[in-house]
Amino acid sequence: ANPLYEELLKKEFNIGFSLDHTGICQHFGFIDFPSIGHCIVMEWIDGRNLESLISEGAIDNASARKIICEICDALEYIHRKQVIHRDLKPENIMITNNGHNVKIIDFGLSDADSYCSFKAPAGTMAYASPELIAGEKLDARSDIWSIGVIINELSSSFRFISSRCLRRDKEQRYNSAAEVKRAILQEPARKIKISVAATIVFMSIAGVVWMASVNQETEIGEPAPAAVMPVPDIATSVQDTVPKPVHDPAGAAIVKKTTPKNSSPHNSEENLDADDLDNMFKDAAELIL
Repeated sequence: ANPLYEELLKKEFNIGFSLDHTGICQHFGFIDFPSIGHCIVMEWIDGRNLESLISEGAIDNASARKIICEICDALEYIHRKQVIHRDLKPENIMITNNGHNVKIIDFGLSDADSYCSFKAPAGTMAYASPELIAGEKLDARSDIWSIGVIINELSSSFRFISSRCLRRDKEQRYNSAAEVKRAILQEPARKIKISVAATIVFMSIAGVVWMASVNQETEIGEPAPAAVMPVPDIATSVQDTVPKPVHDPAGAAIVKKTTPKNSSPHNSEENLDADDLDNMFKDAAELIL
């Protein structure tokens, strides 16, 4: 019979009743039950809350990805309806026994544009955003903070995403739950790209070090040709390069064509230049990709 609690109960029902999504517990009616008082009639959820599953360690990475994505789907819908949950935490997220699907519950501390009262700071400290604790004006990014805390509790595989959700400056967080879901789905590809890039960088560094060692060994072990060899006679050199005719028994002159050895820059006995080295690295990268 406390007027404040009565109004809060009506507010929870009105917000919950306006939401119709598979990831949100349905609100059917607001009744005055004999010997109890005003009650909200809700959907019965055959399942357990997320907190109990986390405490038992019963969630693997695949399940964590599914749960996070379904939370984001429900929150994206809630936010489009101009509603902020304000108390998103594992205790308020049910996981059904059949299908392990998400059902968000408890809109008792939620806020909506249609209400101008009961907007005092509220929620659970461990999951509340800095702006919620400070009593500042809220938007959907306050719930994004709560998602970040939940992601950390679900799996360590998505630390990169949770760290952005938990930026104290809300301008640096994801702008919507849909962006969080997109990042979760793209995380495996992002890690593969980082791994490939790291491999290419490692190969590039190793190649540069190898080339430097080869050049150093050449300088130390072999005398510089220009220092010991005399300057060749140009006319003689040109004459030596012209193919000499060979006569067959019939008297016909046959000119043998000579193919220079090591015509490919990759097979040259000379030191590779920067372009050759760059081409080698590109070839290696294409093979890896």
